[in-house]
Amino acid sequence: MNQFEKDWDTVKKENRRIDEATDDRIWQNIERMTYGRKAKQQKVYWAAAVLIPLFGLLCLYPLFSGHHNDAGNILVLKTGNEMKTYRLSDGSIITMQPYSKLTMDRNHFGKKERPVEFEGKAFFNIAKDKTKPFRIDAHGFKVQVLGTRFFLDQKSADKSVALKEGKVKIERRGKITYLLPEETWVSDAVNREHHYYSPSKVRTFAFNGQDYGEVIRLLEDTYDVEIQYPVQYSKEKIQGSFTGNLQDVITIVSYPFSLTAVKITDKQIILK
Repeated sequence: MNQFEKDWDTVKKENRRIDEATDDRIWQNIERMTYGRKAKQQKVYWAAAVLIPLFGLLCLYPLFSGHHNDAGNILVLKTGNEMKTYRLSDGSIITMQPYSKLTMDRNHFGKKERPVEFEGKAFFNIAKDKTKPFRIDAHGFKVQVLGTRFFLDQKSADKSVALKEGKVKIERRGKITYLLPEETWVSDAVNREHHYYSPSKVRTFAFNGQDYGEVIRLLEDTYDVEIQYPVQYSKEKIQGSFTGNLQDVITIVSYPFSLTAVKITDKQIILK
């Protein structure tokens, strides 16, 4: 874990409000972490974009022509019992699940910022614009991005934001949380906030004689999964520092007991 991640974890544990200068510094650090390592890929992406045929873009048009309602300068995009995809005026693409609604004021959207209100569930692919933040009022919490891809669930009892790429800032009840790629923020049905990582996220874990059962619980909390294992190994000791994704770390810590991980579902693993 680098110094930035340590500082960030400290802020979250202390549940502090963040002043504007600190807020800007964290945004800059996140931007360097998320975009700096992609610099070598940008030339490839650019070349691929140049080679996309024009007729391909024309074929995509029907996907973005869903129903919408206008009331003066207020634009309302909503879905019935089917999923629909919309393209906004800034180039952002929103894929909304059934019975979802996005509202914006066209007089304000794209001026100094890009504010919208949202209810429901949707995958957001936000066009990058560092000068005009994209702000989502999700009725209970707010999400701010500059250009990123994420899934937002405002409808379920457990509200969540799952970040795929880029950077996200979440504000709820005066508390600010930042997400890195492959991280998910959740506000559960009893208003507790927590976050976890995608199973593919590489993390470093250090164990100094912890029980195997305790190690498994840590992995469950980190990756939001349920892991079943033979109870006779629960008090065995684990020693060492390990780096890898969920599958890697489970394999390493379970090797002394000849246990193999079997994935039952995305949220359930059995060690045999």
